[in-house]
Amino acid sequence: MGLFSDPNELERREKLKKLEDKRLALAQRLEQQGFRPDKMLFAQTANGGFASISSHGGMRWLIVSPGLGTDDEFIVEQAERFPVRKEEVRVQSEGMGGIMGFGKKGENGIEYVVTLQDGREVRVPFVYGRSNWGEFTLKKNPLLPARRRRKDANIVWELKPIDNAELKKITALADAYFGV
Repeated sequence: MGLFSDPNELERREKLKKLEDKRLALAQRLEQQGFRPDKMLFAQTANGGFASISSHGGMRWLIVSPGLGTDDEFIVEQAERFPVRKEEVRVQSEGMGGIMGFGKKGENGIEYVVTLQDGREVRVPFVYGRSNWGEFTLKKNPLLPARRRRKDANIVWELKPIDNAELKKITALADAYFGV
């Protein structure tokens, strides 16, 4: 059995293809609606997907992706202002803080909890030690192109880890996007 004929790898590729098909359908729908924000802020969510926030046409837009391998669909909501609360996250590191596999790395940051129009809550984490983030201009935006990404690449692969030194800058940026 070759390296690329592993059943788990084939299953993973199929999940990536389904996720990319959903992203393409969303990108085409957003393009028809004329959605072209100058910038979007992305954060990786707990289910392995992402949440993004942007402003366009006087409204704030929240887009939440399904997790890899789920049957969920993208959530797209727009509002002048989303009901949002901030929850501080602090988890002390243990042992050697994860160095060389000893102990656990700590966590530090903010989770934005957004209440959707149907009452569900979406958590958008900007937490050092747990989540990844990215801010993309329209030209570099990985969500909006209505063409297939190479090898059905997952958008979260383009997000970078949150650096504890940049945390204040990132949360100030998120505050501005959310309007809090």
